[in-house]
Order: sequence, then structure tokens, then C-alpha cells
Amino acid sequence: MTAPVLYLTTSGQVGGAERCLLSLATSLDRARFSPEVLIGSPGPLLAMFAAESIPAEVIPLPPALRRLSRSHPNPGLASKLPPLWQAPLYLQRLARAGARRHPALIHSNGVKMHYLSALLQRRWGAPLLWHLHDFPAGPGKEPWSSRLLRHLSGRVALAVANSAAVAQAHAARYPLLAPRMRVIPNGVAIERLQAGDGIGMRARWQLPPQALVIGMVAIFAPWKGQEVFLRAARRVLELAPATRFVLVGDDIYDTTGHGGRRQELEALARALGLSDAVRFPGFVGGEIASAYAALDVMVHASTAPEPFGRTAIEAMAAGVPVIAAAAGGMLEVVEPEVSGLLTPPGDEAALAQAMLALATDPERRRRLAEGGRRRVRERFSEAVVGRQIEAAYREALEDAPCPA
Repeated sequence: MTAPVLYLTTSGQVGGAERCLLSLATSLDRARFSPEVLIGSPGPLLAMFAAESIPAEVIPLPPALRRLSRSHPNPGLASKLPPLWQAPLYLQRLARAGARRHPALIHSNGVKMHYLSALLQRRWGAPLLWHLHDFPAGPGKEPWSSRLLRHLSGRVALAVANSAAVAQAHAARYPLLAPRMRVIPNGVAIERLQAGDGIGMRARWQLPPQALVIGMVAIFAPWKGQEVFLRAARRVLELAPATRFVLVGDDIYDTTGHGGRRQELEALARALGLSDAVRFPGFVGGEIASAYAALDVMVHASTAPEPFGRTAIEAMAAGVPVIAAAAGGMLEVVEPEVSGLLTPPGDEAALAQAMLALATDPERRRRLAEGGRRRVRERFSEAVVGRQIEAAYREALEDAPCPA
């Protein structure tokens, strides 16, 4: 008999957490688990689940509730009143939609859904798993929400963190989660990521087939470090003027503090004299494999510790050598000089030096690419991670009683 797993995710746009959810749901053993998904806002994620024959429905979050952001807290009580009065009605809608699916297990993806799923857990009568993709809010930030989350964490059967760094941070902040914490990294579909059309993608980006192309794949968010990438690119061009650069991504979230990043980055590229050397192709969706195939080097440049760094393992699976910022979960992904290079976060000079080192050494690129593929096969494939998630589900269903 299959166990219905109800996934709850905040956004219908496709960032790292959403790609992780899609990967998990598609890798499940359908003889044991049957996934269904409720999504908090419209976007391409709905069609991506449909393409995998996974039932999904959008239950739109009210605008004020959707825009709330821990990273950019809304100042003042007045800004919090609309979300507070909109939440009860949304809880009722979400409760009815979940109850119709009779879940055996609830898998919450994203902080807003962690709150909502914990409030509804007793009504649904199923064990609750929180999937932790981010570090908790820092001390002193949003104290009211942190206190609420600490209280609600007692209703969680298991918490899955995508890295040991994230697990340790949450266990320290929310002690009730510590004994229920499991570390399971993100997984990727290796074969799909190796099937991209790099030549075709370069043509669409108006890049010469023979150019040395260095790219970044990330949502346009303040901590992702696109500015560091662009300033490093200017340094590289001084010594290797034929190099070309690509910033794959866009403004995809509409929470407070996001938005307008693309215009800022394009303006910075012009100010740095990079207009002819940099491409901004936007969101590539299902063509992510071709985007990686078009790159010779992939850069991860986050200025804050990355919880995991999914784009790094995607690039590694696609056979692209990676340069990553040495902080957070990335230290668990990249083995220096074996499966990639590490540079200090925010250090544009060090990043430029690493870019130049790989741009001028094809043998080193080949060696790191092979080491990256091996690393992903051993630790981050969908098959490996899927079995780990299934083990966590069995534990939640069989061994971890539903919290009272």
C-alpha cells in the first residue's frame, strides 16, 4: 500500500528549494509513496510537476502574506497587520485542500509553509517533516516569528537539513529539533544534466562557439554575489579580453526586499565597461542542462554562507568545473583542487585569479570537471538522495510518533 505524501511549498517560481522539491518527488519509489503538491503561488513549477505526472494545485497565498520576508523584515506593526488578518482564512483553505488528500505524511518546503503546516498538523493527523533549506534568522531578527517557530517546532516529527551547517544552526536555535534532525543533501538527475545543447545555447546568447565562457547560475538576490562576479570579470578581461561572461537568473521572488536586481546588475555591468562581454539571458527553466553545457567554468559567488549550493552540484554533474565561495554548506560540496576551487566570499581579486587560472589551463579544467562528476555520482545523485529521503519518511511514519 502506498503512503500519500503531501508536499507544501511556498513559491511556484523555480529557485533552488523548488528544484530540490521537484527532484525529491520525482525520485520517490511510487510503489511505496505517492506524492501530491500544494503550491503557494502561480509559476512554472506547476507545469514541471505536471510533466512528471505528479498532481499539484496552486492555493495562492494572500499578497501581504506572500510578500513577508525574514531577510527583509517589514518595519512597524502596520505592515504586519494585513498578513495577520489574512492568515486565518488562508489556513482554512489550505486545511481543506490538504484534508481532501488524506496524507500519511506532510513534507513542508519553505519557512512560510513550516509555520502553516505546524498549525495544521494536528488537524491533518499526519507526521510532519520540515525540509530546512536555509539558515535560521540571526539573533535579534524577527524575534516574534522566531519565538513562534521555536514553539511550533515541537510538532515536527523529523527535520531534514540540506547540509550539516544548516542542521547545526537550526539545532542551536531550536533545541526541540536537535534530536529529530537528519542531514540529507540535495540530489540531481545526472543524466538529464549531461544532455544539454551547449552549442545551441551559445548561439542564442550570441556567444562565439570557441569563446571561453564563465557563468553564474543563481537567482538575483542580494547575497548571491553577482556584483562580486562582475567586478572579478572586469579584472579577467584586462588579461584575457576574449573571455565572455553569463549571468543566468532573474528576479523571481516578490517578497519584500527582492526585485529590481536585474536593472541594478545591468547598470553595474555598463558602469564597469562590460556591456559587450556579459549576457543576461534570464530564467532558463527546463533548459538548465543546456545553460551549463554552454559554460566552460561555473562560479558560485555568494557573499553570505550558502546553506547548500545546488547550482554547484548541477554544474559538477554537467561536467563543468566549479569555483565556489568557501563558506557554509559549500565546504561540504567542493573538495579543493579535487572537485573544484574555493575562494573567500566577497573577494573579487581572489575570484578573478581563480577564473584566470582555469581560463588558461584546459587540463586543470578537465581534471576538476572529472572530480566534480565523481563527487556527484557518489554523494549527490537523485538515486542516492532519494533512498535517504525514503528512509526518513519510513522513520517518520513508523518510528517517530506524531507529536502531541
